[in-house]
Amino acid sequence: MRTLKNKIDFSGRAYYHKSRQGISGSNRACIERLEEEKMQKYLDMLKENGADLAVVTDAKSVVTAAWTVYKCKYGCDSYGKSHCCPPNCPTWRQTREMLDEYSYGILFRCREMSLVTPLAVKVAREIFLDDYYKTIAFGAGPCKKCAKCSPEHCNFPDQTVPSMEACGIDVFATVRNNGIPLHVLKDKSETPSFFGLIMVE
Repeated sequence: MRTLKNKIDFSGRAYYHKSRQGISGSNRACIERLEEEKMQKYLDMLKENGADLAVVTDAKSVVTAAWTVYKCKYGCDSYGKSHCCPPNCPTWRQTREMLDEYSYGILFRCREMSLVTPLAVKVAREIFLDDYYKTIAFGAGPCKKCAKCSPEHCNFPDQTVPSMEACGIDVFATVRNNGIPLHVLKDKSETPSFFGLIMVE
């Protein structure tokens, strides 16, 4: 069995259902091994569908910050025009509260922005169907599903999610916390990096 590159200690976390309390050491080790195998399946799925990097990350390594909405409001022409963009998506404080209800997640990278959100949605659904019912996902960039967003409701709620940055996640700090090099591109010839995040519990 392969060992996860970013190994998370699953023992003693809220991750274990109440029905698992009191499990003997040998059985607990089997459960932890099974969870690692499942996580490896999801990492492989991401890489097989467009990600060039995917790691298991501790939820505490995900950073939220108030300044992120400023970047959206004064730097992106999609601000306020989509259900997946501020001020219509969770604030950085709401995102922090949600993240604090998770133990770990999966951080992944694509080289094309258009791949990130559909991939996050696809893999999050597979994880959800494996009985991780709290699974949520964050994509990258503004939603482009519709030429003009419906003011009443999202037309594709099962196909899109807000980006990490739209929900107040400091992508640079989060990525660097997980040992992945990331810097501001200074030249168009440099290869861009776009990140998605799937929270699992």
